[in-house]
Amino acid sequence: MKEDRIFTTKDKDGNDWVLRFKRPSQTILSKAELVYRTAFSRAFREGVLTNAEVDKTLRERGIWDDKRDVRAEEIRGEIEEFEGKLNDPTLSNEQGRSICSQISLKRMELTRHNSVYSDVSDNTCETIASEARNQFFCAECIHDNKTGLRVYKDVDDFKSRLDEASTVDSYREVIIATLEVIVGRELPSDLTTEYAENKWLSERGLDKPEEEAEAKDDEKEEEQEEEKEEKPKVEEKKPKRRTRKKTAGKKA
Repeated sequence: MKEDRIFTTKDKDGNDWVLRFKRPSQTILSKAELVYRTAFSRAFREGVLTNAEVDKTLRERGIWDDKRDVRAEEIRGEIEEFEGKLNDPTLSNEQGRSICSQISLKRMELTRHNSVYSDVSDNTCETIASEARNQFFCAECIHDNKTGLRVYKDVDDFKSRLDEASTVDSYREVIIATLEVIVGRELPSDLTTEYAENKWLSERGLDKPEEEAEAKDDEKEEEQEEEKEEKPKVEEKKPKRRTRKKTAGKKA
């Protein structure tokens, strides 16, 4: 991906701040790879497990096994099956919402199922090294979109500002930029919008919570009622009945 990523975040005073992730040059990429290898070696010397060692250890202890692998694949298959159902153009909104809810539940089930593995694998030599590389990219590639100046002096400056929203958002954008290179296309800052169920809801204009939609409908009804009450009532005036005056006839 050649295009820079531009995103809006908040500065430390809570004001909108537009930042730019500038795609790294070959020089920066080479330095980042050195950062990765250095962090990996340090973690390895300190006794941190590699991904392969984590997998082996979990299986040896019976925490993870082939059955769990199979079940994870089954859940993914169930999600794909539901996603396929959303391609039916004859689906009503109610039917589609139901399928979307089932997909969300399956995603949560998969997350819970894999948490036994991910809780351990999230702290390996590889993940520590990846984090160090991402922090380096943040320090080198995040710029103020208006001034063009780098936001962070170096990695230490980045680490000292981890409590700032802009730092959290910058790290997220670096990860997404890395994913863009892998998949070969642009990705949104909120990756959940890529989910089939969220895309379907958005296409149908149903991507807002039902409670919010109902609240808006109630507001409209209240406004309509108020308008009716505000309109002055015009009393219909009944036309006056004309009465003929009786005149006394003269006798001849």
